[in-house]
Amino acid sequence: MKRSVLHGVAWVGGIMFLVRSVRYVALLILGGLLSPVEFGVFAALFVVIDGLALLQGFGIGHALIYRKRDTNEAADTSFLLSVSIGAALVVAAWFLAPVVADFYREESMVPLFRAASVLLVIHGFRLVPFRLFEKALDFKKKLAPAIAGSVAYFITAIVLALRGAGAWSLVLAQIASILFETIAYWLVSPWRPTFTFNRRLAREDLSFGWVVVGGSALIFAFRNVDRVVISRVLDTTALGAYAFAYSLANLPATLFVRILNTVLFPSYSSLDEDREQQRTLFMRATSFMAAAGLLYATCAVFFGRHFLTAMYADKWVASVVPLALLAVFALFRSLFALVGDLLVATGHPNVFRATTGLQLLLAAAGLYFGATVAGTTGVAAVMVGAQAVSLFVGWGLAAKIIGAGAAEFGRAVRGPLAAFAVAAAASALLARSLPVQGGLYPLIGAIALVSAIFFAVWAALDSKLRAELSALRRSRRE
Repeated sequence: MKRSVLHGVAWVGGIMFLVRSVRYVALLILGGLLSPVEFGVFAALFVVIDGLALLQGFGIGHALIYRKRDTNEAADTSFLLSVSIGAALVVAAWFLAPVVADFYREESMVPLFRAASVLLVIHGFRLVPFRLFEKALDFKKKLAPAIAGSVAYFITAIVLALRGAGAWSLVLAQIASILFETIAYWLVSPWRPTFTFNRRLAREDLSFGWVVVGGSALIFAFRNVDRVVISRVLDTTALGAYAFAYSLANLPATLFVRILNTVLFPSYSSLDEDREQQRTLFMRATSFMAAAGLLYATCAVFFGRHFLTAMYADKWVASVVPLALLAVFALFRSLFALVGDLLVATGHPNVFRATTGLQLLLAAAGLYFGATVAGTTGVAAVMVGAQAVSLFVGWGLAAKIIGAGAAEFGRAVRGPLAAFAVAAAASALLARSLPVQGGLYPLIGAIALVSAIFFAVWAALDSKLRAELSALRRSRRE
């Protein structure tokens, strides 16, 4: 990778690792404090809230990063647009709350939904300073906001859960996280709005954003249609077990995705039509993402049951098989996210939208059958299949755009796949020696050993990885 991208990945990686680690620890603690029903109510609620947040952003942030000129004036226009849309959606959410509660057959959701809608306007205030730092590749400035948001989430969620607040602890923690993160962004950002609105720039950004939102809306629908089906075909308890497994499986995946995509999207855009450099960045990112996803999936498949029973006894036993399947889904999802950012950043959002439409179509065709035949396990299996098909189609389309061949994809994933094969064999042997009701320390030791084996094999087969690690060590000494 280019040195600037390596530095960006290192900074973003450190920030995101800190944030996601705090979230992951909070999730593990909350798994012991809250019930599957409470997790299910929260999961159902945020299907709608996150959908409204997608409309609130309207692709404006991507348009601001992609823009090559009139950045300052466009930032003012984007700020007014995002705040105004967010405020309008909060008003709409107030009246929509009873409809949402009726749909999920959960009357207690009305006040929760109305409270959570405040996030929509807070997101509007955060959007511009957040995206300007990404556009400038100034990732160091994102450290303080990330810490502020993650600490606020952890304290709010744990304190309220201990006091018996139930699903309210999750909702209010989410609000506290975004609020404190937004305040921190405004404190560290030199940008201030002048409250000028340019209609021409607004039309340009909304036109670009509409195309991006089209693809993002399809991704959102794909990533939430499983929860809607479970809530309607099964019940809130089943949704809670599935949502808990989904969060455990996807939190690390979203960490890897956000680290690489935060750096790669503006890097792709800055390279304009330099397809060779774009291809190099994409292939290296694919290699890193494949390695991280394969390692985590290996641990989830072979050690997931041991982990859940060691932490919670039989409380989350219904999450064991979905966790293994969803870890594989998270691997495919993270790789597909790299494809999506490449397509959008190189000016092909319509291609991105078509591939996301394919995965939604495949999931919609099989989820009801999967839920009725095999419950949450069937739903997870359908999601894995739909994501796998769309990933390979996306790889084929991306290859045409950047001029890559099958051999290059093979070289990109050769090291991670070989490391996975060795680590999986070691995991199978170690898992047999661990008692199902055993403690955490033997499990942690087994996972550490498997991780070391994986990394050793990967590094041995990937000379570029060794060179990149050496470059990072030299830069730290300088």
